[in-house]
Amino acid sequence: MRALAPPPSNPCASREEAVARVRAVMALDDARIAPNARTALLEHGERRPWAVVLFHGFTNHPGQFVELAPLLSALGANVYVPRMPYHGYADRLTRDIAALRAEELIDAAYRAVDIASGLGERVAVLGISMGGLQCAYLAQFRDDVATSVCVAPDFSMLQLSRGVTDTIAWVLDRLPNLFLWWDPRIKMAQRPKTAYPRFSTHALMQIQHLADAIYRAARNEPAKGGRITALANRADPAVNNAVTQDVVKDWLSLRREGIEYVELTGLPANHDIIDPDNPLARTELVYPRLIDTLAIRTP
Repeated sequence: MRALAPPPSNPCASREEAVARVRAVMALDDARIAPNARTALLEHGERRPWAVVLFHGFTNHPGQFVELAPLLSALGANVYVPRMPYHGYADRLTRDIAALRAEELIDAAYRAVDIASGLGERVAVLGISMGGLQCAYLAQFRDDVATSVCVAPDFSMLQLSRGVTDTIAWVLDRLPNLFLWWDPRIKMAQRPKTAYPRFSTHALMQIQHLADAIYRAARNEPAKGGRITALANRADPAVNNAVTQDVVKDWLSLRREGIEYVELTGLPANHDIIDPDNPLARTELVYPRLIDTLAIRTP
């Protein structure tokens, strides 16, 4: 696994600068991008006590937060939902996602927090799966992120150990890229419709490179962020929650406060617990927990 050093930060000094940067990011959403997949900003016309950045999952897009983002906005936060590189194309069978690099995910996460710094006095980040790893990376390396909520972070695939996942990543990196259906039984009928129905093996391994960078850093240096919560579905079939717990233990070994692991029970066997278009998402149960964990309510 290669080293993934944090890039320099460049926080916005004002709301006006932040909005200008958001507009520049939105300009990247050309005709290839589905209308509901474009970078979104829900803001109140002024800098608020909290700005929240929402990071979507692998092969998904900002539409994953179509219901959660307005709830957070209604609590008074400015909410920014950036689209990640190669995601959100109207052509759900796009092959472009194979070009995804871990460095791009880190750069995109850093740019999003830079923008959020101008939108809120404090910055909170929440992401799922790939987005959960981006939140974990920010929690590890940025001291200007007050709250990080890492939902179902993909530290290790399926129920595999970190070592086995590393070995698979090493092999797949060296083989030709493949596109595999998330569910080969139903293929294009896969829901949620906000996600591509198949994935690139090379892109998936880039996410594992990101996971490995966090996994190693958590063992060697204290996390710089504020409150950190790793939140998992106990019945998640797509990731190994035990590895997420190991990362949390490593964080706690170097910094004893403000870090927790929370496991939700009573949910179906399902990875995406956020997207309302996922038939197995129990958003009426999950959203209140996410909102409570973020703790962004203002008087």
